Amino acid sequence: HQPSKSTINSYHNSYRHCLPIHEMPLKKIKYCHLQDIIDTVKRKGLSYSTCKKIRSTLSLMFKYALMMEYVDKNYVMLLNLGKNKQKRPHKPFTRQKINKLWANLNILEGVDTVLILIYTGMRIGELLNLTKDNIYMRQKYIKITKSKTKSGLRAIPIHDKIFPLIYNRMNIPGKYLISDNTENPYNYSKYRALWNRIMQQINAKHTTHDCRHTCATLLDNAEVNYNAKRRILGHACSDVTNGVYTHKDIRQLRKAINKIK
Repeated sequence: HQPSKSTINSYHNSYRHCLPIHEMPLKKIKYCHLQDIIDTVKRKGLSYSTCKKIRSTLSLMFKYALMMEYVDKNYVMLLNLGKNKQKRPHKPFTRQKINKLWANLNILEGVDTVLILIYTGMRIGELLNLTKDNIYMRQKYIKITKSKTKSGLRAIPIHDKIFPLIYNRMNIPGKYLISDNTENPYNYSKYRALWNRIMQQINAKHTTHDCRHTCATLLDNAEVNYNAKRRILGHACSDVTNGVYTHKDIRQLRKAINKIK
């Protein structure tokens, strides 16, 4: 099993952070030297996941050293990485900002995509990968066939408010629901440029993931039942129905999503 290029690169980066001990014999490396590397990285303001990567790089090195009997102690597991502080907690769109999006619908390019994300709870990757043959206009639902997780493969009911937005997108030529003027799908970085323009215009600081968080919050506020909410968002569910959705299921989920205003 060959590690991916990005995994190898991240090990190289982690190794570079260990510069102070590059020239030291392994036997001389003590707990304080290793902890010092972690503390330095944290002082520079680098993320918790960077610290974790460094720890796992050191761990592999010391496991090998133990096996080869270059050292007789492994201090790596004693390292203190501190708390994993979320850089930016997710915050849902306020009602005022949602209204602002509706007001800008026909003025700003791409505003419909933000509203589709908010009223479906889709991940950005799911939306950008969505092809038109996965959208069932008559039964009013979207089938997610490519997702980050297995429970992410799901049917999402189309909320009445965004039905016209999806209808308009369906009538633009091209294979993908969201595509540019040349019928090409958006990649993430190209979509981010569009997103940033919209956020600037409505004077908001949101990430695309905040839409998913907004959908979850709106479903909670509308007192949608727990399992329906999990199925719409594609969270692992207790009533595992192995992804089979009957017309009755879709109807119930549509009723649930339409509770949000």
